[in-house]
Formats: sequence, C-alpha cells, structure tokens
Amino acid sequence: MIKNDMDNAEKLLDSAADELEILVFTIDDQVFGVNVSQVREILMPEAVDKVPQGHPSVEGVYMPRDILITVINLADYLGIYLPPDQRTLFIVSDVNKLNAAFRVNNVLGIERISDKNIEKAEVSYAKEGVLFGIVRVNKRLISLVDFEKVVEDIAP
Repeated sequence: MIKNDMDNAEKLLDSAADELEILVFTIDDQVFGVNVSQVREILMPEAVDKVPQGHPSVEGVYMPRDILITVINLADYLGIYLPPDQRTLFIVSDVNKLNAAFRVNNVLGIERISDKNIEKAEVSYAKEGVLFGIVRVNKRLISLVDFEKVVEDIAP
C-alpha cells in the first residue's frame, strides 16, 4: 500500500514538473502572461512620483506600505499605445533586487499550461528574450513575458 502511494506521488511530481502557472493579463486588446513565480501581488494604481533621467518606460516610484516600488509602464515598454483614460492595475514583482510594479489594463486570472504547448515567439518586443513564447489557452493566444528580462533592460 505504501509503495502505491509513493508511485502516485512520483507521477504527480513528474506531471507537475512540465507545467507552468501563468498570470494572464491584458494591455489594450492584447493578452499576455507571466510566470506566477515572478508575481508578488496585484495592486490598484496610486499616484507616482516622477524620477528624473530614468528609462522612458519608467513612470516613477511610489511607496505603499513603506516599500519603494519602481513603476514600469509595460505598454510603453512593449510599444503598445495605451490611452491615458483606460483602467489599469499594478502587477508587483521583485526581480533582480528591484521592487517593480508593471502597469497593465486588466488581470484575467491564472492558467496552468504545459511547457510542451509553448511555441517559440517569432517576434520579440524591445530587447530579445522579453517575449519568450506564445501559448494557446481556450482559443486565445497568450504572449509570455519575462519580467526579469524587462527589468534587466531597464535597470542593468
């Protein structure tokens, strides 16, 4: 009986090893995903203090709960026009020792995908590797973004 339980546990671990959970979000009418391991929390946007001579996609900084967070306009970084009156959210991440809030339009939820279903991205935004793949979920194409690569490009 114990052997069967161990076999089942090993099968579960093996099947989970090739799966990835992604947080699915939108910017304008485009759908993106990011590995949930790169997400700390989702916050409503707050006023941002400008930072002089920063990267053009960095809106500035703000301090919720006494933590300094750099706000990155992901639409701007990816070259997507986002009308200023559209609703937005912050996806907060701590990558490469930088607390960053990525401004997006909407969060749609979390999806579990198989590594085998990720297609290599033919087109990349900004610096190579930012868009590392595309996956189809529920008849919808999701472009997978690597927040770590975005931060490396903005704050090397």
